[in-house]
Amino acid sequence: MTAFRHGAILRFKPDAKPADVEAYFKAFRDLMASQPTIRSWKIGRNEGAGGETHVRKGSFAPNYDVGLTIVFDNPQGYLQYAESAGHQAFFAKYCTPILAERVVVRFHED
Repeated sequence: MTAFRHGAILRFKPDAKPADVEAYFKAFRDLMASQPTIRSWKIGRNEGAGGETHVRKGSFAPNYDVGLTIVFDNPQGYLQYAESAGHQAFFAKYCTPILAERVVVRFHED
């Protein structure tokens, strides 16, 4: 069965308060439960410091703080989620104040 996946990696602002970060994770779980077009999702905090040899040798940027994926049946399901009032409110209240960077990819998977 085919699916449409939304993936993101996030970096928090250096001055993001731990309580605001925890509120983000709780609100994210609540948002996922409220969205009927979501087939499945996963989110996790980075557990690596990024100091591995291949990272140091390549002079890569520091690791990001969060990785997440959300699976939909199709791109229309993603758009319904992204444009929903719930997602818009979540992004304004929980993301905008604490996120420094966001990198996103969306793709069909077979």
